[in-house]
Amino acid sequence: MTDKLTGKLYAVHHGDYAGQLFALVNKNKNAYNFLSMPEMKNIEVSKEDFDDGFEKEIIQFVEKLPKHVFDVIKAQYEKNSNN
Repeated sequence: MTDKLTGKLYAVHHGDYAGQLFALVNKNKNAYNFLSMPEMKNIEVSKEDFDDGFEKEIIQFVEKLPKHVFDVIKAQYEKNSNN
């Protein structure tokens, strides 16, 4: 299931993940699930923490990923989830 947020790329500017990019793969009621790059790890961020970080410019929107790029990112996320 996809929505208007899925497939967006964000840059992390401060904190433990500074310098990484987060690609939003999916979301649930309480959290967003990202693939972090370049580490290629699955990261779950609560909606509250994400919204707070976005408001404080800790995390900033970069771009909506092209479908063919997002498909590769999603496949890596799913591979990580199965290990």
